[in-house]
Amino acid sequence: MARPVALLLPDLADLPARLRHLADQVEAESADLDEVLGELEVVRVRIWRQATMPVPVMPTAPTPAVSLREVVEQSGMSKDWIYREARAGRLPFARRMGRRLTFDAARFAGWLERQRSR
Repeated sequence: MARPVALLLPDLADLPARLRHLADQVEAESADLDEVLGELEVVRVRIWRQATMPVPVMPTAPTPAVSLREVVEQSGMSKDWIYREARAGRLPFARRMGRRLTFDAARFAGWLERQRSR
């Protein structure tokens, strides 16, 4: 979904008007084409800089961990199945912390909801 130029480029909110003005200068025979090309290059660089700027990511607060016993009870799966699927990377809520396996409560709740809706 494309965002309006004014939102992406607050310093170039008047971009359409500037481009129309440059086009009018080109159509006028008295235009200094070097100056027009220089202006276009400035606009291009600003757009490129904005387009390649990294999007800030808001850090999420860690959610509490769920015990293996709770995962087994709530999912109805065996402890061996949980370990096997976590080792294979098929449980999005399972995280390794060294040799220890932890389970994120929020991700587990989402996963459990999706499993029950199947």
